[in-house]
Amino acid sequence: MSLCSLTQRVLAASVAAVVGLTLASAPPAGATPANPLVGNWGVHTGKWDNTYPAYQHAHGHKKRLYGKVALRPHAAWFTAHTHSISTSLERYIERTQHGDPNKLVQFALFRQWPDREARRHVPLTAADQAAYRSWMDTVAQTIGNRRVMIILEPDLALDAPGGHTADPAVRLSLVRYAAQRLSSLPNATVYLEAGAPDWLKASTATQLLIDAGIGYTRGFALGGTHHTSVGADVNYAAAIASGLAARGYPGKTAVLDTADNGHPFTYQRYRKHHSHKSFLTPITCKRKRQRVCVTLGVPPTTNVTAYSRKLHLNATQNARLATYVDAFVWVGRPWRAGNGKSFSRKRLLQAARTTPFR
Repeated sequence: MSLCSLTQRVLAASVAAVVGLTLASAPPAGATPANPLVGNWGVHTGKWDNTYPAYQHAHGHKKRLYGKVALRPHAAWFTAHTHSISTSLERYIERTQHGDPNKLVQFALFRQWPDREARRHVPLTAADQAAYRSWMDTVAQTIGNRRVMIILEPDLALDAPGGHTADPAVRLSLVRYAAQRLSSLPNATVYLEAGAPDWLKASTATQLLIDAGIGYTRGFALGGTHHTSVGADVNYAAAIASGLAARGYPGKTAVLDTADNGHPFTYQRYRKHHSHKSFLTPITCKRKRQRVCVTLGVPPTTNVTAYSRKLHLNATQNARLATYVDAFVWVGRPWRAGNGKSFSRKRLLQAARTTPFR
């Protein structure tokens, strides 16, 4: 047996050993063939977010807890500050597919804020705009014909809560370019990030999605870095999809981020209970019965209706879930401070220990 084959077998055994692990593998009963996410999802075994190395070096109960994240598909974030986007993305794809081109690779792309959002009041120069298009071209060339799911530009070019944006029309035109370029790839499924129901009105999100190129993409993504309930997100998805259909963009579907909403709360509720704590790094739950804190939500899957009872959804929400939602995905990263800074073993273990989902 080759070393490569042995490594793949060991990885498969490790993934299968996690108790309660839920992946989107074989198409679930009732799955729509039109859903491009149905099928085998790759699990990354590299070092990009430190979760897999932590799992590798853990033992006993801690190893099982680390496995709740490390052995489940979750999306990497690639930004303007990613070192060598082509090399980094290539390595990420290779360490997620492990030689199987049918495995779905998931990641998010942030590039419209080259100097981070603190400088959103500074207009992009012609050179900035050219660099954005070149960066997206490189991403597209690196992906080629491989099977990927892309969450594109969270928060879009918002001139809304969070501060004034100097040139939203310019930034939205760049996102449109990326949406068209990436969606033209044969096996890429693109979702434009549309925020959360505690952030923007559905009508505002609908207009932003149209301006950002929703016509090119499969649909939109909800809940990234927010912690609203699946029920609220489903209602929001239905409102946005209906608004898009009324504007000439029918059939758009959503993916919902459930990485960190096991005990859901809104931005407003969090500020009321923890006015002195940062919403970007919300407190993790220390006990299973604790609320207004972060813990892991529904495991990533395309079998979204399997969790209806556990999520306490009503009949209308169940129907909307089946109609408008392609998958539950993990885009948020509650095991990292600020969703993107340092990896925290303590945060991961607390979130894994307190989740209401197996």
